[in-house]
Amino acid sequence: MAKSASTMFAAAAIVSAVGTVASVQSQRRALARENYRLETEKKLAAVQALEEENARKEMLNDTIAQNLAWQSISGYSDDSRSFLNINEQAKTKANKDISNIRLMGRNIQNKYTSMLYENKYKENDLVFGGYVSAISELTTGYAQYDYYGDGGSKKDIV
Repeated sequence: MAKSASTMFAAAAIVSAVGTVASVQSQRRALARENYRLETEKKLAAVQALEEENARKEMLNDTIAQNLAWQSISGYSDDSRSFLNINEQAKTKANKDISNIRLMGRNIQNKYTSMLYENKYKENDLVFGGYVSAISELTTGYAQYDYYGDGGSKKDIV
């Protein structure tokens, strides 16, 4: 059974366009999975930063409690400038550490937000480019079908 070249060109264009659309959809699903992973990691990073901050606060509270316990058994007064200064230094260092933990937490959050933002535009480009490619393939297939004609008497392929 002979098929005309124009019909074969049209069929090839349709198959190619369907393949392009399927590829676009597959890549969109892959990006959605990647975005889900990034969102999950972003949430976990926020929890981790909070845990680190809480651990540092707990360490400060332990240090102050130990200093007060040592002060009480050593016989120094509650308003001793040296012991007050030791606790102030511990608080200053802890506040600096906590600020650094928060800064790093925000930095990580910004990294994940940027990656999600880039994926959003990657998906937009993918969809636009993929559908333009599919339309181009269909247009080329139609042009070849129209050019080679439907009769195909001398253009038959076996």
